[in-house]
Amino acid sequence: MTRNWEPDGPCRGTVVVLPGRGENPAVYQRFGRRLSADGYAVVVPDPDTDPGTWFRPGAARFLAGTDVGALRAWALALEVEVDGLILAGTPLAPGQQPADRDEEIGVRTSCPVHRELLQNDPEFQWGRLGDDVPEPPKRLPDVPTLLLHGDADTLAPVAPVTSLAAKHPQSSVAVFKDGVHDILNDKFHRSVAARIVLFCEEVAKGAVLLPETPAAPRARRSAPVHISARTDYSVRALRDLAGGGPEPVKCEVIARRQGIPLNSLVNLMIELRRAGLVTSQRGCDGGYSLARPAGEITIGEVVRAVEGEVTSVHNDSPGAEVWRELGRQVGEFLDGAPLVGDR
Repeated sequence: MTRNWEPDGPCRGTVVVLPGRGENPAVYQRFGRRLSADGYAVVVPDPDTDPGTWFRPGAARFLAGTDVGALRAWALALEVEVDGLILAGTPLAPGQQPADRDEEIGVRTSCPVHRELLQNDPEFQWGRLGDDVPEPPKRLPDVPTLLLHGDADTLAPVAPVTSLAAKHPQSSVAVFKDGVHDILNDKFHRSVAARIVLFCEEVAKGAVLLPETPAAPRARRSAPVHISARTDYSVRALRDLAGGGPEPVKCEVIARRQGIPLNSLVNLMIELRRAGLVTSQRGCDGGYSLARPAGEITIGEVVRAVEGEVTSVHNDSPGAEVWRELGRQVGEFLDGAPLVGDR
């Protein structure tokens, strides 16, 4: 039976959770309520349903799993389109099996509230932690992946998980001190949920935290010609539209395919539309399309649409005329460079 927890207001995305051994959807009631309070719909689906029905249309799609559910989510993320993957308590190496029910509950969680829930749940299946664990897929999907684990997890050792994250540039790992196997429902469940929300916000909305203490300044040489992220993102987005068909493409799709922060892209597409380089269409089938054939759009137009001018010059510089001439020549070059194809 599928269980859902819906946000009261606008939905920022769907987090689909695949449970672990012995668990049922009711185990995730606290987790579902917490994430729905932050604007994310949480779904624990019936395994016999079509994955295409699990996610809310038009919102970010996250697939999560815990224990062997993490391995199932991992495998499924290689087959269906998702924006992010969350793996909790992933069993990548054999650990110590609990000898009895009392030992099992200690292996699973150190949260007294969750322990009581499991003890009183007639549908919870005790003794399932000894079931076979499927082989993990050969590779992680090409999407942002968050791995959550407890360093005191005796059932699934943490070392292979941190090793896996280190090998994949789109992966991040959060290891909780004294955390045990069911990390989503352990005593640190609030911190774990907050880390998941931050991950979802980073992926869906482009929210990135800067370091609290900036690194000490270091001497470096700045290149005389700097290509801003705004220009780079804009060119990549327009080339993405040029490489597709005539149907409008949503910002979420472009951001995912090009690795561009969604918030940044949304603002840039508004500027590109004002400059007449793209058109937008509202509705479920809406999105953005090129306003003209790609071969008729120049890089110079893109730069001016998002930057205003090709170059900017310090007015008090005695050599300002040199830099203005440089700007003129660069502008001339970019105006002759089409968005796609040869110059």
